[in-house]
Amino acid sequence: MSDTSKNDVAESLFGAFAGIHALSLPRTTVSPPFEGLLGAFYTKLVTQSGQDSEWFVRHAPRTAETVLDLCCGGGRTAVAFARSGRRVTAVDRSALQIAAAGKHAAEEGVAGQVEWLTTDVTGLDLGRTFDLIVIAGLSLTLFEEDARAAFLDVVRRHLAPGGRLLLDHTPALLDEPSTEQALTLPVSLGDRHGFVLLGAQRIPAEGRQFTNMYAEIVDSEGGTERHLTGFRFRVDSSNDLALELTNYGLVVRDSHPDPHAVSSPGPTPFALRELVVAEASA
Repeated sequence: MSDTSKNDVAESLFGAFAGIHALSLPRTTVSPPFEGLLGAFYTKLVTQSGQDSEWFVRHAPRTAETVLDLCCGGGRTAVAFARSGRRVTAVDRSALQIAAAGKHAAEEGVAGQVEWLTTDVTGLDLGRTFDLIVIAGLSLTLFEEDARAAFLDVVRRHLAPGGRLLLDHTPALLDEPSTEQALTLPVSLGDRHGFVLLGAQRIPAEGRQFTNMYAEIVDSEGGTERHLTGFRFRVDSSNDLALELTNYGLVVRDSHPDPHAVSSPGPTPFALRELVVAEASA
């Protein structure tokens, strides 16, 4: 892990996670987001639910035969589209995530229907267009400033005239307060057991949110290994996102609250997602 990556992670840590990092405890691995043990844990966690993937497939035009899945992660959405009979090209810069995605496709019997590419999406140029582009898992929100502009350029370059773009984000609401919350999840890895502490800090007034993960894994002899990561993503209002997409020739046609979300009784940083349908101008 480069010094730049380590600094990016460190700058994304808050509260107890920042305190753990400052302790510099032995056998502590600080990993980039979506890599290492915590990356594998994240992939397993999100792949267990296919509900949002079903939404993406349901809102794809029936005439859409080719699909480009950008930042495909563990492949749940790409696999869902492959099962629906589409030809899918799926891209992610993480070799770990692509490996997990390929395994998932093989388990679902669609390994031959997906082309997996391990590369940075911001420099992608495949020389062809697609009927449908999908950006799931809040992936667009992970990009800011120049990287976000480059990402949206890639989207526009690869989306056929009149093609559809499907994406999700967690919209900032009017006068939404800042919130912070942590959850503890058990982990079992053969004869090793432990927990993952998952935390989120949401600051809508500043247009940002932080997600942190910390794991302690204990082996049968009592040895402990620690893993830590953190990242930030951008929070926009629905109107601001629609205006931004317009600048790239992408017109928002519809948006939906997550149909499978469970509302919280109080303020929470685990905000409800909005699923967006946009189209490329002809």
